[in-house]
Amino acid sequence: MATNRWAKAPYEITTSTGSKHIVHIGGRVRWAIEELRKAGGAGRTGREALGPRWAAYMFDAKEGHGIPIRDEWEAHGGEHPGRHKRWFLDCQIRPIPPQEGGRAT
Repeated sequence: MATNRWAKAPYEITTSTGSKHIVHIGGRVRWAIEELRKAGGAGRTGREALGPRWAAYMFDAKEGHGIPIRDEWEAHGGEHPGRHKRWFLDCQIRPIPPQEGGRAT
């Protein structure tokens, strides 16, 4: 039986004030959060071949799951110069492993 790599899983959020809470995320929102975690302080943009729905995943993470994410507008060149957003995790977020009681709901 195949496992779903992006199945719903628990994550612990620690805000800049030190408060903690747990969220359960899965699917493309979980994938997007993992991309932000990998990017660290550099953040990510939708232009980085992450797909046209990147902004929707960020919205769902922020509004649907309460994950602190900040964004900044930045200019870009190329064939169609303009502006786009770059998103950054504005919190510490870590997956909760099963041995710590983390399990999907």
